[in-house]
Amino acid sequence: MVISKCLGFEHCRYDGQMVPCDIVKDLRPFVEFITVCPECEIGLGVPRDPIRLVHRETMRLVQPSTGQDITNRMQVFVSDFLDNLPDVDGSILKSKSPSCGFRTTKVFSSAEAQDPVHRHGTGFLAKGILDRFANLTYADEASLMDKRIREHFLTSLFIQADLRLHHSSIQELMDFQTRNKLLLMAYDQRQLKVLGRILADHKHRSFTENVTAYVNTLQGMTSVPPSRSNFTNAFMHALGYFSHRLGSDKRQYLLDCIEAYRKGTLTLWELRKAMIPWIVEFHVDYLTDQTLFYPYPENLDVLHPV
Repeated sequence: MVISKCLGFEHCRYDGQMVPCDIVKDLRPFVEFITVCPECEIGLGVPRDPIRLVHRETMRLVQPSTGQDITNRMQVFVSDFLDNLPDVDGSILKSKSPSCGFRTTKVFSSAEAQDPVHRHGTGFLAKGILDRFANLTYADEASLMDKRIREHFLTSLFIQADLRLHHSSIQELMDFQTRNKLLLMAYDQRQLKVLGRILADHKHRSFTENVTAYVNTLQGMTSVPPSRSNFTNAFMHALGYFSHRLGSDKRQYLLDCIEAYRKGTLTLWELRKAMIPWIVEFHVDYLTDQTLFYPYPENLDVLHPV
């Protein structure tokens, strides 16, 4: 994962500070981070005079105190950095940064302007990532404070990592499809059928074509958080595997839990915790392996479950 170096790794912000980030700290045992500070990489140093996005005929990156236009230096760095980047599954970048912000950065009409034209600009590295890896999951440390965004980010991150590690054969893709079926159903049932057709018709295309089609479809369908209604349908489908073994009162309890989740009075984490004990008790092996119930390492549940 690509991550801004100032998010808990080094004191490299323009003012010499480092930004503590709980989710980064909790992800460390599970994620290999590729840290980057674009401003340091182009030689601006720490501490440094601030830089800003200035929109003229094109977006420019300037340092008001010195009058330097450092656009070209930053563009060269971003291009080289991304050209040499290994396979990654996502990114967490610093919000509001002129190099790293995802649609959260102030944009000015000139280097001297006192007030921004707007606050929805995208930093140069962030734009490069969006342009090259449009369907990979990304976030900034501020947006990850939102429970729903965090849940989607973690789920998408780990499902894409799972796919990257398990697509060396058609059988691996089939196994991936099996254990992720209900989670993918929650994302997009129609696209889940497309994935199924890619695997079913794999003999009509080369292996490389199959993998490319599968990866592109999955990345596209997991780029947007699932709706509550889609998750509700997936959990109802899961309940069907063991509801006949429940007494009427326990069945109704789980139906009530699913309905409470649909209405927003029960969290996704709470719904999972309500269903998992019955899956374990009845030894429903198919559901035990489903990432719908375990979309990311369980230790990450401490990150304010949703």
